[in-house]
Amino acid sequence: MHINIICYWGGIYIENQIDNLVYFERGQSIKFCTVPVWIDYVFLSNGEVKQKHFATIGLKDKTLDVHIIHPISQFIFDNWKNRKFHTQRKHANNVVKFLNYLLANKKTLKINTLKELEIFHGTQYLNDLSMEGVSRQTVKNAERTLTHFYFWLTKLDGINSISKDLFVRKQSQFSSYHESPFKPLYPARSPKRIEHTLPIGYIPLLLEVAIAVAKPIALGIYFQIFGGLRISEVVNIKRTQIVRRMRDGDFVLKLNKQNFRTDLKEDASVKKVRTQRVMQINDWGHSLFKDHINLYKPLDESDALFVNRDGKALSQRSYRQYFQKVKDSFISQLENYGDSEQKLLASHLKYMKWSTHIGRGTFTNIIAEDAENPYEIAHLRGDSNITSALTYMVSTERIHKKIEQKVSQMHQTYIPRLIQEGNKNIE
Repeated sequence: MHINIICYWGGIYIENQIDNLVYFERGQSIKFCTVPVWIDYVFLSNGEVKQKHFATIGLKDKTLDVHIIHPISQFIFDNWKNRKFHTQRKHANNVVKFLNYLLANKKTLKINTLKELEIFHGTQYLNDLSMEGVSRQTVKNAERTLTHFYFWLTKLDGINSISKDLFVRKQSQFSSYHESPFKPLYPARSPKRIEHTLPIGYIPLLLEVAIAVAKPIALGIYFQIFGGLRISEVVNIKRTQIVRRMRDGDFVLKLNKQNFRTDLKEDASVKKVRTQRVMQINDWGHSLFKDHINLYKPLDESDALFVNRDGKALSQRSYRQYFQKVKDSFISQLENYGDSEQKLLASHLKYMKWSTHIGRGTFTNIIAEDAENPYEIAHLRGDSNITSALTYMVSTERIHKKIEQKVSQMHQTYIPRLIQEGNKNIE
């Protein structure tokens, strides 16, 4: 969605909307939702107009499947207008969940408008989150958003029984914040069931499976494993933003802030503008790249490297769907045809949560074993600015050689052979 105005509503109008915020006609099928929008944002410093991605709060009629942007979106704008879209969306989602909770439980909570909001409503909501089995961090994130939300409402005189003086200002090491007025029961701390890395010996099998069941993203998975790219960075690459180094054949990618699919409700922008190197290992990258370029060509004006079946730039959602196929097939291969060790890995991977980000985690794990200091790891991951091109190139060459030694036993003709076989079956 794209709108050509700055998201700003007058305080009086907001207050009128707050009066009836959770009061709807009986039987009306309404819920709040998060609505990503692109706006023409005017920078007051120089009058420059640029497109900016904002997270707003909408009101949706579930029967008609239509929504409008609600003026309470001003809460997001007032607190995080200069922050990144992901930050805005996180807080918008938290507010939306809370408002829908009030709607669903307004009889039990005895509340019809936000004017009647009490501290215990927020505490009860946070406790119910804990009872749903969410993580401790999820509850704390929701609590931080609610603290901002309640304080914002009190500044508008939007809550009858709560004064803004209730919110005590505290000072941390780096910033100040308002102390939470809520006293929820937090879930017990428990180990995260998230897998961040894949054993290096299983990389060839993962790539083979990707070629077999999700060929449009096989090159993307390679970029993630041997270059540490995030999913938003993979789907945001133009064909013209890739060059090959003559000596070692490594890829050099120019990652810029751009979003090919502004028609979708997602933010695929590059997190950090940089030049990212992807290592060429055993000629796999060259074979995958050559095959991909010949098979998948954009039919829109994006010049995107990764495209869908219609020739449009591939969305993050579609990439994740392809990756899910890879994940399911990979585990199935280990379960059905693996030895005892591989079956054990399959069981572990079924129990754990893992997604496309495992590529970046695996890349970090590979280089961490041979890096001499954290600075090298940060360089190779693209996490910090490069202050010395010479140091960067030297360390990369050394680590590159060690990685090639590690994978020298992993079927050096494995990937090219699979691609050749796959080409025979192309429709």
